[in-house]
Amino acid sequence: MITIFQSAPAQQPLWQSRCLSSVREWCAQQGYRYLFFGDELFDRVPSALRNKLAGRTPIIADLARLSLLKDHLESEGGTAVWLDADTLVVDASWAPNTEASVCFGEEYWLDTDSRGRLKIFKQPHNAFMLFSADNTVLPFLHQVAHSIIERADSAAISPQMIGPKLLKALHSLADFPLYPEAGALSPMLASELVHGGGPAIDAVRESRRPKTCLWNLCGSLAGEENHESNLLALTHDPSLFEALS
Repeated sequence: MITIFQSAPAQQPLWQSRCLSSVREWCAQQGYRYLFFGDELFDRVPSALRNKLAGRTPIIADLARLSLLKDHLESEGGTAVWLDADTLVVDASWAPNTEASVCFGEEYWLDTDSRGRLKIFKQPHNAFMLFSADNTVLPFLHQVAHSIIERADSAAISPQMIGPKLLKALHSLADFPLYPEAGALSPMLASELVHGGGPAIDAVRESRRPKTCLWNLCGSLAGEENHESNLLALTHDPSLFEALS
């Protein structure tokens, strides 16, 4: 049994509500169990760490999701998948490999440097995480993440310290399996999809990567330029992603 986990606050922007709906529809089509959590997710983090991380909700969420998945697999087994609440399913026919013991999403991040030249980064992300009951990676991540926060100076804890930064550091050594089908959308690529093309779209096409079926929309960047309005447009009309084919 595959169980999909998500969490979000009660008040959500429209584009995020559309993301959550797309995941629920995907789960119904694939026959997955879907479990949604609100702020009660944070109760899984020890109060001492919540106090230390006061005001840093994303970091608390990084700890909480690891505890949630670990506890679920220890008690119920099967396969657990975490999807960030800003994940949009654009191809509900895709399904992860049920025989995989661990897998993360793979982003193909497109941006420009100070001279306007295209930059491309291919790297793992933790907006999609899959673990089976017999995996050893999740207990390790859980232990390491908690240890880092317990020992770190609270003033020196960066926003992605135990999320993407930790995962990327470990991936350089462990070479985790990654799903390019679970990708991440940079603001540059989002803008080009909405406004009719550009070098980022061309780069994706030329890369001949597998089709991205689940897009993490990087809602944390919604305040940058017109990213939020682009997310509204893309979630209203997901067919805009077909420009990448």
